[in-house]
Amino acid sequence: MMVSVVHEQIKRNSILFWYGVLNFVLLFFCIGLSLFDDTQVLGQNAWLNPMKYYFSIGIFIWSMGWYLYYLNNVFQRNVLIWGFLLTTFIQTSIVLLQSIRGVSYFYNYNTPFDKLVFGFQTVSQIVFFILMLVTTCIFYFQKKNSKSQHYTWGIRMGMIIFLIGLFIGVYMMLVYGNNESIFGSNILNKKHGNLKIPFFLGIHGLQIIPLLSYYFFQNKKQVMSFTLLYFIMMVVFLFMAFINLKIF
Repeated sequence: MMVSVVHEQIKRNSILFWYGVLNFVLLFFCIGLSLFDDTQVLGQNAWLNPMKYYFSIGIFIWSMGWYLYYLNNVFQRNVLIWGFLLTTFIQTSIVLLQSIRGVSYFYNYNTPFDKLVFGFQTVSQIVFFILMLVTTCIFYFQKKNSKSQHYTWGIRMGMIIFLIGLFIGVYMMLVYGNNESIFGSNILNKKHGNLKIPFFLGIHGLQIIPLLSYYFFQNKKQVMSFTLLYFIMMVVFLFMAFINLKIF
């Protein structure tokens, strides 16, 4: 089954498939480096952040390679393919570069170079969000995206949850940033619980909801009901983070 999935992924979008493979190769490269290099950035191993980025981006790229196959407009599809590839490549490259230098990759204004790097990172994230928003709108308004209505709605809801996850990620950056942030110190100095849980649920809803819609759900109502429960779970964890309530 795995072999057939790989073959289908290559058939649907070979560019994003091999780019996803590259991300996982670099993920294992960073894992290897972390075993021998104990450089610390903000109290954790310098290679931990690139590892997280390469894993999440790899999964995201494979997912989008699969979903974009359903777009009817070839021009739109190609623009989105290369847009996602370039913006994610910029982001992962910056995180890797700053890890090699042993410095933070966000809210780092210590040198003119760090300011420039953070500027590129911010612009690429904004463009990435716009691309994802456009993709979601296209999938919503396109009349036919896949073989079944519930799978189509699974993809749509997965993308919406992903966008909500991105908003949580932005808030995480505000909370965990340093006091030199342009957003000020009042927000940044507040005590918060683990915002990473609702963020993780958000960005990986892009895979979870469509997969369940394809293999288990039978109609649109089931997809929407599960999406609502999924969203409520995110809100609960987000609220727990706001009041600094920890479950482990």
